[in-house]
Amino acid sequence: MLSTIIQKITEAYSNLSDETIATWKKDIKILELKKGTQLVKEGQLTNKLYFIYTGSAKAYHLKDGKLITDWFAFDNQFICAITGYFLRAPSEHCIELTEDSTVLEFEREKLTELSNTYHDFERLTRKVITKIMLQLQQRVVYLQFATAQERYEFLLKTYPKIEQQISLGDIASYIGITQETLSRLRAKK
Repeated sequence: MLSTIIQKITEAYSNLSDETIATWKKDIKILELKKGTQLVKEGQLTNKLYFIYTGSAKAYHLKDGKLITDWFAFDNQFICAITGYFLRAPSEHCIELTEDSTVLEFEREKLTELSNTYHDFERLTRKVITKIMLQLQQRVVYLQFATAQERYEFLLKTYPKIEQQISLGDIASYIGITQETLSRLRAKK
């Protein structure tokens, strides 16, 4: 199974040499986890990056007892608590699985060692980070400049199965509207 997962990652991001893959495999943890499992808790120090092989996850903040979702990861996507991972600070996010999932867990220090040793792995990590940054930037642009209808349509276009995997409350939070507004938008379709 691990070889299949690594093949998916390299096909999506960048090819790796057999030597790089063999070294990388030694440090990968494969986790079979249930819906609702928290990968990261708010305030937790974390050095983990996750790859959702199958399943889905959400990253969210808690503000005055309200859950504000700002990131989803689905099959074959990465997710992490950005401030915790990159700044080595307590996480501002919670990350929770939204369905039963198969997840790969990577430690920042091991990934850094691989990047320092293997240029092909450094290229892969750069492409992963770039893709994550572009996804987050695109969301910011849509939140600032698109109507609620446009945000909802873009979300469905980007993630066609999202309504089967994510609660409507989380979807509404992610696109910056109330659940009632989302219900009206869905009724129009």
